[in-house]
Amino acid sequence: MSSATDGLSRRRFLVVAGAAAAGACSSGAVPPASVGKVAVGNVSGVPVGTLQAVGGEAVCIGRDASGVYAMTLTCTHAGCDIGQNGTVSPQGLVCGCHGSEFDANGDVTHGPASQPLDHFAVDVDGQGNLTIDGTTVVSASQRLKV
Repeated sequence: MSSATDGLSRRRFLVVAGAAAAGACSSGAVPPASVGKVAVGNVSGVPVGTLQAVGGEAVCIGRDASGVYAMTLTCTHAGCDIGQNGTVSPQGLVCGCHGSEFDANGDVTHGPASQPLDHFAVDVDGQGNLTIDGTTVVSASQRLKV
């Protein structure tokens, strides 16, 4: 093969490789980290207007005027744990890996993430103790009335 043909082969390879990489970056959302059931503490420790990471788990607990809710902290862009590498506050969440931003309900406000954060079921016992069920994904509008 001549060097002109070799150059063309490399160029074609780079075009094909670039297209494959672009396709991989635009694929579906990264699923949330597996967290199982997570004890959060008493509902009295989650006042209205709060959103906070839960210990070392990849979940957060929030409470708004409609009730208590929980979300994954696994960024849907590349799977980074926002609780370990980012910020979680009632004003929203920011992934420290690539800069994706989400509002306090997990909806994307700034990419590169294109999918919202998953919400999980939250249960409360008779004493007011909360448990996040990370095995049960629920609607982003679902709230536990307390």
